[in-house]
Amino acid sequence: MAKGDVLVRLDNVVKHFPIRGGVLLHQVDSVKAVNGVSFEIREGETFGLVGESGCGKTALCRSILMLHSQHADIEEGRILLAGKDVTGLTEKELESVRGKDAAMVFQDPMSSLNPTFSIGSQITSPMRIHEKIGRREAREKALRLLELVGIDTPEARFSQYPHHFSGGMRQRVAIAIALACNPRLIIADEPTTSLDTATQDRIMELLAKLCRGEDKGLLFVTHDLGLAETIADRIAVMKDGLIVESGKTEEIFQNPQHPYTQKLLGFAKYGKGSSHYHGKAREASEPPRGAEPLVRIEGLTKHFQLGRKMVRTVLKDFDLTVYRGEIVGIVGNSGCGKSTLARCIMGIHEPSGGTITLADGCRKQMIFQDSASAFNPRMTLEQIIAEPLVIKNRHMDRQALQEKVLELMNQVGLERELAGRHPYDVSGGQRQRISIARTLALNPRFIICDEPISALDVSIQAQIINLLKEIQDELG
Repeated sequence: MAKGDVLVRLDNVVKHFPIRGGVLLHQVDSVKAVNGVSFEIREGETFGLVGESGCGKTALCRSILMLHSQHADIEEGRILLAGKDVTGLTEKELESVRGKDAAMVFQDPMSSLNPTFSIGSQITSPMRIHEKIGRREAREKALRLLELVGIDTPEARFSQYPHHFSGGMRQRVAIAIALACNPRLIIADEPTTSLDTATQDRIMELLAKLCRGEDKGLLFVTHDLGLAETIADRIAVMKDGLIVESGKTEEIFQNPQHPYTQKLLGFAKYGKGSSHYHGKAREASEPPRGAEPLVRIEGLTKHFQLGRKMVRTVLKDFDLTVYRGEIVGIVGNSGCGKSTLARCIMGIHEPSGGTITLADGCRKQMIFQDSASAFNPRMTLEQIIAEPLVIKNRHMDRQALQEKVLELMNQVGLERELAGRHPYDVSGGQRQRISIARTLALNPRFIICDEPISALDVSIQAQIINLLKEIQDELG
């Protein structure tokens, strides 16, 4: 099918982030997250942007809507969206573009959802601004969108808040918000990383269906080349801020030219929805006689109030014992109660019934699914990792603190140059690695990992899983 008018065009865009001095770094320099990128997306086209975590994909997407932080700067080039160069627009002018000409589905839904407003108000707000429709019409449209993205009982969910939803459900709400004003360009930045396989397929099918019309386009960002193959008409492969290869999807898969593209294709069949084999397998066995139970859960029940008359039971008479030296996996679809269980163990949610007993001296830590929402955006990554160490030992020697932070960053595969950046200035995968480093800082005896690798590309997934296994083997 012939494609229509150009929806967005990038001409030689260069964007840099300053590296600000801190405990680890004393100089002020900059790094080019986007280094001379050019491409265009037309009506009726799905354009896949592929690359590993930290390559500049998210920085590029945010540039299209000028959503980067004040620390970032577009040094060169122009971005034409609906015929306007957004790099020269004022903030007020940009407000009329965002949501109407183009809308973005973010990788971390908790960072894009306002925790103080109900889900319904967040979906209807852009409609009432851009489309000037009444409250009742906006509500009806919002309910249809919630149903479209797979939210059960939309009437009851409409008045709830983000913390009432699982990670996967929050992502579906974020997609509904992006669709609210029927934008011509949808920018989807890793939109399925927090979703189970069944929901991922439904969302992918929904996005593809929405953009098959002649007047819409989709910029689909992912670290999974195999996932991009199922939806994209054209693919651009990004590495270190550069587009190293681009072309029609079938050409990229049948005859990749760049060594980096060939490497990513090696991971294509290792994507979501298949079993990931990381190192030596363990044989299933009963806990050894006399093994110490670290956590014992008996009859755990958790209810959530949905409005004045409706109660949802997420956990019911749940029993589980985790022994020292044991790895227990909790598996289930989005919304089944996995995160609620984790939050009850951590004390974030108060159980409605049952007991949770921890062994004496059992220090527990949690790696959250939404790393962005777990961090203070005003702190640098270095400060985020160092904070638990400083709290535990306020008289810790500065040099020892530096060495420990660098050791933790190295363990999770992060360059020391990132230490001075803030959470909003790095990719989702890099934020998740920071979350893991912070969790490991105090050598906890019990670690709860709530979808800890969902935001990571497959080359990093193996590294993180093997790291967690090594630590578990070493420390029990």
